[in-house]
Amino acid sequence: MSKPKVAVQTIVFSSVVRQEGYDRMMRFIRELGVREVELSKVPVNRDTVPQIEALCQELGLHICVMNVGLEPSGPKAEVPNLQENLDEMAQYANRLGCRYLRIGSLPWWCYGKADEHLRYAGLLNQYGERLSHYGIKLYHHHHEFEFQKYGGVYGLDLLAQNTDPSYVGFELDTHWLQFGGQEPISWIEKLKGRADLVHLKDYRIVMPPEGVSGEERSPKVVRKKVVQFAEIGTGNLDITGVIDACIRTGVKYMPIEQDTSYDLSPFESIRISVENIKKLGFTDCF
Repeated sequence: MSKPKVAVQTIVFSSVVRQEGYDRMMRFIRELGVREVELSKVPVNRDTVPQIEALCQELGLHICVMNVGLEPSGPKAEVPNLQENLDEMAQYANRLGCRYLRIGSLPWWCYGKADEHLRYAGLLNQYGERLSHYGIKLYHHHHEFEFQKYGGVYGLDLLAQNTDPSYVGFELDTHWLQFGGQEPISWIEKLKGRADLVHLKDYRIVMPPEGVSGEERSPKVVRKKVVQFAEIGTGNLDITGVIDACIRTGVKYMPIEQDTSYDLSPFESIRISVENIKKLGFTDCF
């Protein structure tokens, strides 16, 4: 069985890419020994795809996943969406050798509504079927919202139960699983065969400065600020167990996702995560 490959997800580099282009980030990723890249929160369009393609060819990198919206999110939305740009995004994906497009978040109109989860599932099936003709599979990336229960059933289960496995999969996220009161390893095992993509993202508790100094003494206020995204191996999650579960269940890619690097530069943050994964004994996942 081939082992899943560690990737770097680009959200933490979004400002770097917008200011400088792709070159510095892509060369840094390759220098770390990583070959797989998930594109998210960075511009993917007719102007940038040639640069991405050239850098991948030069550096031996591969775009494993690309982010796409479900529908227009506003007149100035930068994220291409499936409602308007499906064929365009599929063509870019094929040009880059990418076989997964993923929707990054549950539509706002689903929040708290079981029937809208079912409508969304129908759209996933519809767009997933269209993308299948390009050899591409559509994935949904969750947050904590999907763990509200509707008649005793999690929202994420509603989506899984009402989507066609041939067309639709789920990008699990270890941080958001924990944040949603779930055990990451159990969901990786539960969605075996439907979760080729698993975001590696640690979860840490850090008292904010105003709590440490005593300026803010309300537990209710402080509690909202203590959870942080963490570099792999610096938080509270069983990362070894998570990666072992990914190996057991046939996960294909494990992108490191660091939404924000706080006081670190994005380069320092990703370097720490990559080095810690290697220290845990998973060098053969690179």
